[in-house]
Amino acid sequence: MTFKNTPAKFALGLPLILSLAAAAFAQTPNGAIRGTVLDPSGALIPGAQITITSESGFSRTLQSNGTGAFEVPQLAPGSYSVNIDASGFTPALEGIKVAPDRVTEENIKLGISVDSEIDVTADDPGK
Repeated sequence: MTFKNTPAKFALGLPLILSLAAAAFAQTPNGAIRGTVLDPSGALIPGAQITITSESGFSRTLQSNGTGAFEVPQLAPGSYSVNIDASGFTPALEGIKVAPDRVTEENIKLGISVDSEIDVTADDPGK
């Protein structure tokens, strides 16, 4: 049996080659950050504001869900700062590295914010 190189075979094989090449370029080696926001005792903090910023200036803001969890998918590999703020707690700033094709898990504890006011009253001893 002899196979001849014909334009018809080329025309049939070209779409296959192009579709495989397109599929290879469509894959992106992105990662993700997933975590939970906790108080000092380990209790969950829902509704915390989370801002994730890359070294290149890309920024995304979201809130932790009802169980204190959050996830940011489709992040380019690199270093990110994660700033978390919740009412009644001290803000936290964490540095996190995102690796290709990986989910980086991070549980972040916030400290208790104490606002105190001191009233000083003195009697005038000369009266």
